[in-house]
Amino acid sequence: MKYHLLTGGTGLLGRYLLRDLTLADVPLAVIVRRSRIESAAGRIETAMTHWEKELGHALVRPIVLEGDITQPMCGLSPDDQLWVQEYCDTAIHSAASLTFYAEEEEGEPWRSNIHGTRNMLNLCRETGIRKFHHVSTAYVCGQRREVIREDELDVGQLPSNDYEASKITAEKEVRAAGFDTLTVHRPSIIVGDSQTGFTTSYHGFYTPLRLVHTLVTTLPWDVIAQGDWLGTLALSGDERKNLVPVDWVSAAMTEVIAREELHGETYHFTNPNAATVADMLASIGDAVLDLAKHDAADQSKLTEDAKKMMSSFRDQMKVYQSYWSDDPTFDSTRTETSLPHLPCPQVDQPLMDLLVKYAIDKNFGWPRETPVRRKFPIAEELSPWMHHSGSPDSSDDRRYVSLRISGNGGGQWHMILDHGRLVGVGSGLKNGDSSTCYLNSDTFHRITRGQLSWEAALQSGRLFTAGNATSSEEIARCFQEFSATTKTEISSRSIQ
Repeated sequence: MKYHLLTGGTGLLGRYLLRDLTLADVPLAVIVRRSRIESAAGRIETAMTHWEKELGHALVRPIVLEGDITQPMCGLSPDDQLWVQEYCDTAIHSAASLTFYAEEEEGEPWRSNIHGTRNMLNLCRETGIRKFHHVSTAYVCGQRREVIREDELDVGQLPSNDYEASKITAEKEVRAAGFDTLTVHRPSIIVGDSQTGFTTSYHGFYTPLRLVHTLVTTLPWDVIAQGDWLGTLALSGDERKNLVPVDWVSAAMTEVIAREELHGETYHFTNPNAATVADMLASIGDAVLDLAKHDAADQSKLTEDAKKMMSSFRDQMKVYQSYWSDDPTFDSTRTETSLPHLPCPQVDQPLMDLLVKYAIDKNFGWPRETPVRRKFPIAEELSPWMHHSGSPDSSDDRRYVSLRISGNGGGQWHMILDHGRLVGVGSGLKNGDSSTCYLNSDTFHRITRGQLSWEAALQSGRLFTAGNATSSEEIARCFQEFSATTKTEISSRSIQ
């Protein structure tokens, strides 16, 4: 089984790719950095649990490799590098920083977008990955305002900010890396879900909303209304902004990734019906009006603190001056021709209202999403059997049985059988003619604790197998071994 190695899986687009690629049966491994409050595996568990609640059914977890793209070899351990070398043949590089302006030479966006991309390219070279999907941006066009073609990159354009400059450099280096197959995905401004408004990122479209929300909940509305916000940014309101819902971008990317005949091209995931700045600000104004303090106020009576807040707002908005400028027309012929059944949803007033309402209702992502507790720590239960530095020495009767366990704490492993006996467990599914067991984490937990027999699980439909390379009796013995090991560990912990 060959895996796609994904970066950025905990970002907004990355979370949708986790869901959509999993539903499309694309085998996934993800490089994830641990946070202050969650392990790498915990962050993926939280994301996948969210999708399970949305979908109403369990999902298999990807292989989680703890790392950091800003570190050499993306921070992967030697064992994980060996795993990538054996199991991965494709990379999907989605991780990126959305920082517009760098505060220091080695800071963001350079650290993630350039150095992180270089680390990913080096990891691919060292592990033999020859197929690459790169998530760039339509805004590698910089300050160009003519029609932007999908097959264009560096035509001497000037970038509007450090983010664009970093993404131009990154895409150029990816193109020079010499992959057998390189597919470039260029979305425009990604906003929340077109059906629910869901987002975990509050940059770009959401920045003025956030700033206005802060002002409106602090200052009298009469004062806010006196501000010439378009004038502050030197805008007319007719400027076009190319907004694309995250669910559509992910769906389109997933289809391109899953269909090999579409590889090797560059795709603009852009909206043929651009919104206008005036529409965006109108939607923001309508949403925050109800939150405003309506008591009358005189501009002359504003406190110095209030004046400072207004000045700060103008300064912060000017940071995004380039963001608000008129967008060019993005040619998306290749995307539309390849995916005629997936037209981009129009980001009209009702959809913008939905996006704004969601952001305000969720208080712009604060407090942060509560980490999900792993109810079934299956990885820990399998750890006594794990071979971290490759499979043990093979014999003529070496066979494998893959374990595809969905739900909380689940994942993908393979049991290693030698002469019909369990001798170890490895990470990832095995391809070829090996058998596969499909079950959820609750069923696995019950079997290993002796609460449910393998035979009863099979007969009740809680577990089923595919492939005939291994007999039912041999697979049953493997589960009995797991059960015996688990009981011994539980007994040992009780004594302690």
